Amino acid sequence: MQLRRALARVSFALAALAVAPACEAAAQPAASFLWFPPAPHVGETVSLASTSTDNNSPITAQAWDLLGSGPFDQSGPVVETTFSTPGQHLVRLLVNSADGSSNTAAEVITVTDPPAQEMLPFPIVRFAGTAVRSGAKLRLLSVEAPPGVLITLECRGRGCPVRLQSRIAPSTGVATVTVAFHRFERFLPAGVRLAVRVSKAGQIGKDTRVLIRHRKPPRRVDACLSPLGNEVISCPSTAGS
Repeated sequence: MQLRRALARVSFALAALAVAPACEAAAQPAASFLWFPPAPHVGETVSLASTSTDNNSPITAQAWDLLGSGPFDQSGPVVETTFSTPGQHLVRLLVNSADGSSNTAAEVITVTDPPAQEMLPFPIVRFAGTAVRSGAKLRLLSVEAPPGVLITLECRGRGCPVRLQSRIAPSTGVATVTVAFHRFERFLPAGVRLAVRVSKAGQIGKDTRVLIRHRKPPRRVDACLSPLGNEVISCPSTAGS
């Protein structure tokens, strides 16, 4: 009986078994990048610089997909590239860390056409003659311009020797060449309108308009041509007449 009472007073405790928590997945690196210049133009060199970080493990590799959908075939924290067309261009960066984790950043870079540059040296249209009662006697009509540009002379009105004449300024190894329009070096009656255009794709060109008048010197207006050569625009302050 006493033994039973002693056993009844024996206390015990059950300790809960410690269960190890499941392993947390390795944190991914924070992938990001910037580019310079921030608003690039077609053909301009663009520097892509990774700003990626990882607080848990060193970054061991960084690779770039410059086409947006191709392989990550350019490596390093900084790379350079150019874009041959305007528009939206997707670029991706893959970042790998020493613990085996990785992450990808993707950005869209907006690329625009470069600003138009004026034709250099800027063309000079020479127009000289004598005003008479019924029109003008021209003794000179020529254009001094860089080689390779297109020079177009359009004539409207009665008395035009030809309606349209186009010439390509020849390449002679010098900065400018002179193209003469001898067929217009003659008498032109009042009312004739001449338009001289000097153009080259991607460059600001020259537009000169001349109106032959009765008993007055011809009226001349100089302006500039858009890079497409199809629109009259205001000339840059550095462009000559």
